[in-house]
Amino acid sequence: MDDRLPISVLLLARDETRDLEELIPTLAFAREVVVVWDPRGERATRDAAERLGARVFERAWSGFGPQRQFALEQCTQDWVLWIDADERLDAAAVWAIGDMSELLARCSEQETHYRLRRVGVFLGQRIRWCGWGGEWLVRLFQRRAASFDSAIVHERVHVRGPGLEQIRGVIEHHSYRTWEDCTTKLVRYAEANAEKAWRAGRRAGALDVALRPPLRFLRMYVLQLGVLDGAHGLVLCLLASAQVFLKYARLWERSRTGGA
Repeated sequence: MDDRLPISVLLLARDETRDLEELIPTLAFAREVVVVWDPRGERATRDAAERLGARVFERAWSGFGPQRQFALEQCTQDWVLWIDADERLDAAAVWAIGDMSELLARCSEQETHYRLRRVGVFLGQRIRWCGWGGEWLVRLFQRRAASFDSAIVHERVHVRGPGLEQIRGVIEHHSYRTWEDCTTKLVRYAEANAEKAWRAGRRAGALDVALRPPLRFLRMYVLQLGVLDGAHGLVLCLLASAQVFLKYARLWERSRTGGA
């Protein structure tokens, strides 16, 4: 008898070999792990996922929303746990999900999704301020009631039906483990956010490029008390403002040239 939970874990991957090697073994409570691999990344990442027992699908990159929707369509279990390669469930969250076995088996229409609190870790330190104090996200949901939007970045899952319950424990988001992570994601997300803004009909001028970055820094470091996170908070807020600068500089360039 298979005593694992009726959960498909939904993962996107590109070049996160080390992350997958750490993450997938911790997901043994789920009946399957579905990984959609972006072929722009390292082949070693795909190989690691397959070696660890995941069902792996290769798909050319089309944005986070479409990519996750494709992954959702490959899931076979009644419930889906959405987690990223750089995220980890803490012990309390794993225990709480495991304790829901009877509830998940019923797959009731009275509760179609659950929320988990996510906390941020930056260069090894838990960030408690900077606007990273912890957000409640829908991450466990019934497969047949869910769909993802088509956003290129900052996608959302939409789930039909009630879902007021919160699961104990947290998701730890280790999005920036090294300085290389910081610089790589700085450019990648700035470009993706500029593309998203462009598609939404937004345009940028010189004032956006000049004013929005320092305003982002002031919001995170002063209003959201990033100063209380010490040197890590300072560096994080500066990186966030740099990403805003690159986003609006790119959007300004496209506005100036008509989208080239």
